[in-house]
Amino acid sequence: MKKVFAIGLTAALAVMSAATPAAADGFGRWHQPSCETVTGDGTVTYTLDEGKTITPTSKTLEPVVYTRGLVTLDRPDTLLSLANNQLSRSSDAGCTWEPVGEVAGSNVELSAARGGRAYAWDRGGHVSLATPDGVTPLTSPAGRLAGLGTDRRHGDHLRVADADGQLHESRDGGRTWRPVGVPAWEKDELRSVYTAVFDPHNLNHVVLGASGTGARVTFNGGRTWTTSKGLSATGTKINVFSAAISPAAPNVVYVMGLDISELEAGAPSGGRHIYRSWDGGRRFTPVVDQGDGITIPNGPLLAAHPTDPGVLYFVWGTGWSSLGTDIYRYDSWRDRVTTHHNAYDRVTAIAFNPSSSRVMYLGVAEEV
Repeated sequence: MKKVFAIGLTAALAVMSAATPAAADGFGRWHQPSCETVTGDGTVTYTLDEGKTITPTSKTLEPVVYTRGLVTLDRPDTLLSLANNQLSRSSDAGCTWEPVGEVAGSNVELSAARGGRAYAWDRGGHVSLATPDGVTPLTSPAGRLAGLGTDRRHGDHLRVADADGQLHESRDGGRTWRPVGVPAWEKDELRSVYTAVFDPHNLNHVVLGASGTGARVTFNGGRTWTTSKGLSATGTKINVFSAAISPAAPNVVYVMGLDISELEAGAPSGGRHIYRSWDGGRRFTPVVDQGDGITIPNGPLLAAHPTDPGVLYFVWGTGWSSLGTDIYRYDSWRDRVTTHHNAYDRVTAIAFNPSSSRVMYLGVAEEV
């Protein structure tokens, strides 16, 4: 692994002012959960110590269920979750959950938006408005989607990236759409876009990860794209499966990639790495390698710490042989990874309490 401590610290601190304080976004009246047991269907819980101990739930999960969506809203103490296709809400900071509607799609995710709402989307092109009161289906600009981002100032303003690397924009809450910019790749270059992440402070800043061609980044809403450097030791094929832009410092970007040349050469890591960028996604450095007790699957959940750009959480878990789940914490300031294990088959979503980042909400899965 390469270390870029001095440059990284300076770059991160330089943009810390870009992050808006929680109170300015309507989060100031949030409380921390006070319950000893989470009441609901068992798909969401929380931890106060990064997964070392996890709050029990009133119901035990039964297979097969995946909680892919989990967000906090700018309505005090209100969260939404999506387990399979069921939308649920909590109005008491995550202690009690109740179903409020059904969302169309498969492996549906949630993106929070201003105005006490979220947008539900899946890779099959389904888009819906999700609120604490229910679900409203919306139109979609494409048959396959790779990510959805929302404008933190205007809840009706959102963008998506489709599976061809083209951005689309809606100014009316997903009722109508128009393409913006140009595709990130030429058609003969691209096999599949795996992920698209939007800067929570600036929808013009987008990072895409793709099959074989690595990652590309735009800072002008897709008018031009830059190929990310540093992802492959040999400059050959790399798959970028998942990504996260730090909400605390948007110049800090994390991705998970599979270096095909290392995989074929039999490298101890199997070619699997977590990479970090200090310049918004233009250049990456590998910071965590698979091995030494760390398992990095294709496309792990990546959750950037909400206030510390040097901290990333990522996850590995499986229901087979009752192995459970590891929640990893990468700390770039100390260049180390710590691990906490739990018995859930997987942790498939992570959100943070807006008043206290020590409260991590976990969306969980039961596979077998």
